[in-house]
Amino acid sequence: MELIIGLILIAFVLFFLEIFMPGGLLAIVGGLLLLAASWLTFDAYGILPAAVMLFATAVLGVVMFFVEVRLLTRSPLGKQFRLDNQITASVNPREDDSLVGMSGVTLTTLAPSGKVQIQQKVYPASAQEGYLEKGTPISVVRSETFKLIVAKK
Repeated sequence: MELIIGLILIAFVLFFLEIFMPGGLLAIVGGLLLLAASWLTFDAYGILPAAVMLFATAVLGVVMFFVEVRLLTRSPLGKQFRLDNQITASVNPREDDSLVGMSGVTLTTLAPSGKVQIQQKVYPASAQEGYLEKGTPISVVRSETFKLIVAKK
């Protein structure tokens, strides 16, 4: 009897730990432990006590899961595990077409990509044709999603 109770307790501890270390492995092992406890109950006491034990532990496991989720979302401990911050970002916003025709200078060698400076602001750019040395005067030919296309002035 102690072995059966021990297997059930270990299974519920694993179910509890599954909340903190998700992945399913702990829940699967816990489920297998409950099945083993059910088998041992069947072997020692018969089918009815084994079925009752299996049903009761399954219901208790589901109830425990929902209670854990409810309590952990409201407790100070649970709040440490929850991400309340929002991540805001943008992926290289489209450059303004108003830069087309403006003049600037290359900050790095464009072979064919590098950095240019236009009105004290740095932009990623590519040379329209070939290779441009650092410090070469340029003008913006067009604006693409991730860079400016420039040509030697």
